[in-house]
Amino acid sequence: MNRNPDIQKVFEIADDSLQGVFGYHLFVTAMQEVVDIEKIREHLPNERIPLTFSWDRFYRKQDLINAFRMPIFELYQSRISLIAMCNVFEVSLANFIRYLNQKGHRQYLNGQRLKGDPSYRKCIKWAYKQSLKCDIGDKEAIKRLPITFGIIDNARRLRNLIVHNHGLFNTFYEEDAIDSDGIKIELHPHYSQFKINPRRSTPLIVTTKYIVRFSKAHIEVLHVLHNGIQKEYFGFSKPYEYRKEQKGIEWKRVLWGNAKVQIKVPK
Repeated sequence: MNRNPDIQKVFEIADDSLQGVFGYHLFVTAMQEVVDIEKIREHLPNERIPLTFSWDRFYRKQDLINAFRMPIFELYQSRISLIAMCNVFEVSLANFIRYLNQKGHRQYLNGQRLKGDPSYRKCIKWAYKQSLKCDIGDKEAIKRLPITFGIIDNARRLRNLIVHNHGLFNTFYEEDAIDSDGIKIELHPHYSQFKINPRRSTPLIVTTKYIVRFSKAHIEVLHVLHNGIQKEYFGFSKPYEYRKEQKGIEWKRVLWGNAKVQIKVPK
């Protein structure tokens, strides 16, 4: 028996993409620490920023430079990394479900068939139940599933606050938490400040420390889920574990997909 290539491709693209997001985050945050931020001025657009094809908006270079000084740069970059991480993982779960359905392995959640484009929340609940069936690969990762899925669901809800509520806490952040089948609910520690006075605008603060933790959870769960799917539906019981190969990260593949065609990038 061999791994199903379509399922493996979904896994490998998501795995590479998540590593790419994390590597990019580490690189740009480190770069900000050493760059002379004032030298950025000469590379910024003059006076106007093109916002649409029809019109520009006036701005001052120094205002933009000041806005991105530390710690704001790290906080904003962490939000961007979190959004990208959640988007990659959401697409990978939807693709797992889609390919399994196409291959005759119809997927259900609480007795209802999953088809079309299930919500990310439903996809996470499906992935948790699917992952609990896995009995190959990293045993400690399997034991951690209630915790890591709680981290992943927290990332989902924080992402929603960023894209739907300008990064400000609201009561739906807690109400929308997945509370089923043993998943351990995780709440951002600053949420307690919001609950003391909900009328005050309380921003979520995400730093590199959070991105490291979120990245670990998403990549670890992705491996468990992929191993479980390949064994249950396609009879392949050998876990996918690159750590045993003692290889470094292949950044060209991670960032560029090992593209074969060389295209000259204009300066």
